[in-house]
Amino acid sequence: MLNSVNEILVYPEYSIREVLKILDSGAKGIVFVIDECKKLLGTVTDGDIRRAILQDICLDNCIGDIMFKKPVTVIEGTSTEEIKEILIKNAVKQVPIIDENGMIKDMITINDILLPKGKENIVIIMAGGLGTRLKDLTKEIPKPMLKVGEDPILKHIIDNFRKYGYNKIFIAVNYKAEVIENYFQDGYAYGVKIEYIRENKRMGTAGGIKLAENYINKPFFVINGDIFTNLNIEKMMEFHIRNGFDITVGTRKHSLKIPYGVIESEDNNIKEIKEKPTIDCLINGGVYCLNHELLEYIPKNRYFEITDLISKCIEMGKKVGNYEIKDYWMDIGRIEDYHKVNDYVFEQIVCSEVGDEDD
Repeated sequence: MLNSVNEILVYPEYSIREVLKILDSGAKGIVFVIDECKKLLGTVTDGDIRRAILQDICLDNCIGDIMFKKPVTVIEGTSTEEIKEILIKNAVKQVPIIDENGMIKDMITINDILLPKGKENIVIIMAGGLGTRLKDLTKEIPKPMLKVGEDPILKHIIDNFRKYGYNKIFIAVNYKAEVIENYFQDGYAYGVKIEYIRENKRMGTAGGIKLAENYINKPFFVINGDIFTNLNIEKMMEFHIRNGFDITVGTRKHSLKIPYGVIESEDNNIKEIKEKPTIDCLINGGVYCLNHELLEYIPKNRYFEITDLISKCIEMGKKVGNYEIKDYWMDIGRIEDYHKVNDYVFEQIVCSEVGDEDD
């Protein structure tokens, strides 16, 4: 499961007002009230607080006064089928998982039960950027929510991972985070489970990853939220694991045409002149596979780019791999690139419709 209950644990002496803030930031609709030994004492939901407000209970009262003291629970090790029956029988969306001593260990939701199991590798989508290069297009919405065809870029990214069985998604958000969270919510409607990494300040493309450290124990993906690609994700992960890399960078061949005659000289003697040559190079494609052990090299609570992590790995003699992306790929960082992607999607739709007519 992807659930971490640590962010929704409260003590009975917390005020209702404090818990209301935790409910809002946790976005799970429930908190668990515990004692100093982490033993579960009760639960509080959005509904419990609404009822308290309607009864004119002061928001500065202790949460222990209104908590539900006999919540539905499941013991650690209970089978999925048994949990499903408990959830349905009691008409609840989530239940805490406790050990034999009543200590809280985790939480499981109905969506965890109903969602296809999928692969264990987590996907982190970096969607907290400002998108300043797209000017007016990102004044009201974050760049990953710009539409390509009929859907946001972010949905295309999620759909591509889901297609290959990667349905455990983390989205790092900052700028206009509420737009993304309101659209995707917990991800269940899109066939995935989504958790949000909330950056209170700009953390860079690797700093945000550190915030998800407690969830990651296997090789995982990181992708920029402005990348549109139909990359075969499965092949990239297989390549990463098969070659024993610590980090694999998805790269893209880029050709740069020099609009001048290029001179090659030695000791002021011209040896060769190449008229308007084309230079081929590999560029960073913004898609990465990382081993979870690398998380220890990312500093806490500090701005840190994933390129800094790559450089650090190279310096330390870690294995840094290159996986060339030969599928369609576009970094939507400029307005002209955004239009190119939309043209590409439109062409794909037209070709698909023509193919259907031929059939």
